[in-house]
Amino acid sequence: MERSATVFVALTLLVAGSVVVVVVDACDGVPRMSAVEACKQASVGPAMSRTCAETLGTSADEQEATDFMVAAANAATESYKAGKEAVGKVLSNPLAPDGERLPCLVCANKYDDASMLVASTADDAKRCKLSADSLPDLVTAVSAVDECATKMFEESGNTTSVYATAITNRDWTVLVLRLATLVVPRQQLS
Repeated sequence: MERSATVFVALTLLVAGSVVVVVVDACDGVPRMSAVEACKQASVGPAMSRTCAETLGTSADEQEATDFMVAAANAATESYKAGKEAVGKVLSNPLAPDGERLPCLVCANKYDDASMLVASTADDAKRCKLSADSLPDLVTAVSAVDECATKMFEESGNTTSVYATAITNRDWTVLVLRLATLVVPRQQLS
């Protein structure tokens, strides 16, 4: 995927009588679509559709799919911070039960792993270097967050704030993966 420059006339300054030209880079071969269409293609159910719409909005204006993938990646990495904060509250509470504290130790590491992998993949996308070879990193990030949720569920059920946050984080991570598949040229996915 190569980067090509597209020139748009962004603003005409009537007072000065000049034209300001903004150069916007685009990745070659990446489809353009609306946020609504991106969410439709990337979502696998009602919960993910809501997460996608909350993350990307519901604009009918077309943008490069890379923009949506990067926006979702940014939202995912922010969600990992919230996950780590929830983990930190449990770990700093001396009265928290071991059944909640022990999986939180796993979650802290898994959030670090997922954050690094998603941020790296988003950086690849911004540089038009996202390829089918990048997708396993996102699968690993999904697995990391899912492992956190699974450990929490096994040890303390589905009623903890850490578990609820991990499930939300997993949805965001899956959304990033699904949007990344819209960016990678189809021939690479075969």
